[in-house]
Amino acid sequence: MNNNYVLKETFARLFVIATTNKMNLSSFSYLLERSDFVRKIETREYDDYFNKSLINIFYDITGITINTDNSYGVYNDAYWCGYSYFEIFLRTKKPFSYIFLKMPLVKMMDIYPIYHEMDISSLLEFFARQEQEKTILRALCEQIRTSLPKLSAATGIALTTLSKYNADDGALYKASFQNIFKIVNYFHAPINLFAIEV
Repeated sequence: MNNNYVLKETFARLFVIATTNKMNLSSFSYLLERSDFVRKIETREYDDYFNKSLINIFYDITGITINTDNSYGVYNDAYWCGYSYFEIFLRTKKPFSYIFLKMPLVKMMDIYPIYHEMDISSLLEFFARQEQEKTILRALCEQIRTSLPKLSAATGIALTTLSKYNADDGALYKASFQNIFKIVNYFHAPINLFAIEV
């Protein structure tokens, strides 16, 4: 199913199902970015998985069983968020874990009233500004309220090295695999977060 429109529609409707079933937004994006569904999209592994019903895909992602899919024809804020995330993915080629880290779902919902009627280029400009606000490492540290000295003590990575990563994503992208692996384990982050593009 290498059809971006269909994939985008499917992606958007998963957000509708999540909000309709009162799922916590942070929990949903956490599970989604680590799912087979997202992995297959990022690696362009378009196989029979995408012939499954949306209910089954939602179950695979969340472990939540729902009996009815009421997402058809719903074009609300949740739909717009899913649709917009997929557009950002297509235009930037960044992994979903990176996109969610730089623009969390809660933030995306907050900007819906302003951006949902604008051209996608306005949203892309907003995302570009979000990218510059915090580096990957700074955003990860803020998520779990940890500090660089604590991270250094836990991983054995020198504080001066972590400070470089914290100041510039470019430095982090050039980090050794050993250091990336330690950071991934510490934050329980998906490894593809550290890919420049997918």
